[in-house]
Amino acid sequence: MPNRSDDKNSNRNESNSDVISVEMNKQQSTSQSNGGGDDNAVLDSNPKAPSHLSDTSTLDRETIVSKNKDTNTDQVTAYEKRRSNWLKYHLLGDIYADDDPSDMSERRQNIIILVVALGGVAGPLGSMMFMPGLLAVANDLNTSTSAVNGSVSAYVVFMGVAPLIWASISDQYGRKRMYLFSNLLSLVTSIICAVSSNIGMLIVFRGLQSCGANAGLTLGAGVIADTIPISIRGKAYGWFYIGPLIGPVLGPTIGGFLCQYLGWRSTFYFQAILSGLLLIMTTAFLPETLRKAKPEENLSSEKTSSHPGVLQKLVRDFKPMFLMLRDWSIISITVYHTVIFACLYFLNPTITSTFHALYGYNEWQVGLCYLSLGFGLMIGSVISGRHSDSALNNTKKTKRHTRQVPEMRLMASVPAFFFIPAGYIIYGWTAEKGVGVYAPLIGLFVYALGQMWAFTPTSVYLVDSKPGSSATAVGVTNAVRSIVGAVTAVFSTDAVDALGPGILFTILAAINIVNFIFVLLTYYYGEAWRTNFETNVLHRPPSDSKAFTATDDIEAAAVKGNSNIASTTADEQHMGDLHLARITSKHSAV
Repeated sequence: MPNRSDDKNSNRNESNSDVISVEMNKQQSTSQSNGGGDDNAVLDSNPKAPSHLSDTSTLDRETIVSKNKDTNTDQVTAYEKRRSNWLKYHLLGDIYADDDPSDMSERRQNIIILVVALGGVAGPLGSMMFMPGLLAVANDLNTSTSAVNGSVSAYVVFMGVAPLIWASISDQYGRKRMYLFSNLLSLVTSIICAVSSNIGMLIVFRGLQSCGANAGLTLGAGVIADTIPISIRGKAYGWFYIGPLIGPVLGPTIGGFLCQYLGWRSTFYFQAILSGLLLIMTTAFLPETLRKAKPEENLSSEKTSSHPGVLQKLVRDFKPMFLMLRDWSIISITVYHTVIFACLYFLNPTITSTFHALYGYNEWQVGLCYLSLGFGLMIGSVISGRHSDSALNNTKKTKRHTRQVPEMRLMASVPAFFFIPAGYIIYGWTAEKGVGVYAPLIGLFVYALGQMWAFTPTSVYLVDSKPGSSATAVGVTNAVRSIVGAVTAVFSTDAVDALGPGILFTILAAINIVNFIFVLLTYYYGEAWRTNFETNVLHRPPSDSKAFTATDDIEAAAVKGNSNIASTTADEQHMGDLHLARITSKHSAV
């Protein structure tokens, strides 16, 4: 039975606690009004202590305050996580996201193409804007024209080498980060070039400027490969190429006016402003488009305790670049591009001196003469891109190609076989004979059409045939052709003076006729070369197995574009494309 005395004692204790509580509240209010009181009153008057703790013991109060501090710390940590996630996923991008970039809306894809096209402007613009001011630079820095051509060569060398490095790193760490870093580098080095006091300083920082400004040439190709279906990729690539080709159109014209009225240094300040604008646009509008499989966490104590060092990471990042040098399809297209580019840099640096000597033109007038070359490149880019898609989608299957393969796109390069030699001959002999200025300008326009019919289909072929490493494939070709072009730029003026434009450009026309044989070899043997490369070098299953291959990817994309298939099949195709890119990227990391 319950003890009644205990009940009485408990009731008495409760009533006493109530009295004590009332007394404490009175003391608290008195101490707050008088500005003094005991220790508990001082604690209660602490503005950091919550008001609901005034009737709680000191020990309990400290416990609850500690818990509140922990809660506030958790809130700060969550805020910091949100900030870090914004930095990682929105500013820098997330290559491990589980979405498919090719599922973006058409409007979103068009915005991306616009951004990467503008991102490709800075490099060619920086190269061509400098051309009308070559003689002014030589006079201002008290050096020779050949020494100034050395700055042109430095720019062209890194125009080839740097995009290859950016591309290899972007295939591992993402496209957007490389865009941000390269634009920042271009911004800083452009300002340093503008304040150069001697030709040595200009050459060094001109090369570094090229490293940053030309990254978009290969990064843009990678972004398009990540987001655009293969059946319409040629058109997208044609529009993308307009950006880099605005440089040859606007560069000499803007550079001519700037050199004439503000001095040659103003061209570099212009490029610095452009790089800053591109940095802002890339940050705001370009998402991360590369997708890779997350590295699998190995629970083995041996492997979890070991982390790859710097050397291992470098080997992993650049291994795909060196592996591609063993693919004969890459080698063949690279030689084809290199010959065209080497011949081009016999032409580009000499246009200024030729029109100055023949027609007495100043800087801005020479800049206007480059417009015919630039407009030919732009028009040729759009037309050749559409022609490239048409060649892929409409070519009938042959005994050699029993299904749709990337090599079918190469037939769109046939017009280059005629236009490039014709443009060289027209330009060379009309300049040799001193015909009216309209004649060599026509020759430049015809040549430019041929150059884009050569470059666009073959470049898109590289993208199609190397899914997951498309930026690296384009980068390898771009690097080799730019290095050789830099060498020919050094000797271009001496070659024109020694042989004359007529004989020199006739020789170049004959070289480009023979050069087309590399396109034909790739068309007939490219599929076998790629299969051999994937089987014996990359150690993948051959193309006729159940594994995903570039050929299967193209065939599936073409079927998807030409027929109405169920949404489930479309989803499977998207997952297949994504899976293929991840397989390639995972192999590159081995």
